[in-house]
Amino acid sequence: MNAFQTALSSPRFNRGLLWFSALVLAAGVLLVATKLAGGTDKTSVRPDPNFRPALPAKQTPLKNTNGVTIKKFEQLDTTTRQTIRTFLATAVARENLDRSWAVIAPSMRQGYTFDEWSHASALPIVPYPNADVKTAQYYLDYASTKEILIEVGLSVRPETPLELRTRPVAFQLGLVPVGKGAKKRWLVDYWMPRWTPPLPIN
Repeated sequence: MNAFQTALSSPRFNRGLLWFSALVLAAGVLLVATKLAGGTDKTSVRPDPNFRPALPAKQTPLKNTNGVTIKKFEQLDTTTRQTIRTFLATAVARENLDRSWAVIAPSMRQGYTFDEWSHASALPIVPYPNADVKTAQYYLDYASTKEILIEVGLSVRPETPLELRTRPVAFQLGLVPVGKGAKKRWLVDYWMPRWTPPLPIN
């Protein structure tokens, strides 16, 4: 029996060969997994050569005509508050839709003509039929020169038939400034229910 045959029959050599085979197999599996995990998309993730990182524009607190920082809904100017009430009484209540066109930001009514909006059966606005605008409750989340965010609590009008009644709902309403100078107005560009999951009862 020569040296090679002796090595093949050696338990120590066989154990070493087993470990070497296991290492080769593990390296192969790792290589395949890395290739699959990397995906087939070879698009570069490097930024464009002309890219210059920049922080978001600083938002300055909104002040009224007297220079006082606005911290409550009642401090908003009369025109902005009327814009909100008109939005609720028309687009949200689904009544007199033509009147809502003037109080909604272009970004929210994009893709509609005035006539289409005025007679639409479906709008990109969550409805709350029979909304009682007179008793609506308002809470100012914040007001900056770029955006106003308000929490609105709605309930139905008292005369609403029982089968048409809806439980009170809290919504978030956002406004953005549109236009410049004397023509600048705050228009609605966000409206969504503020839903909180119910707590479990023990």
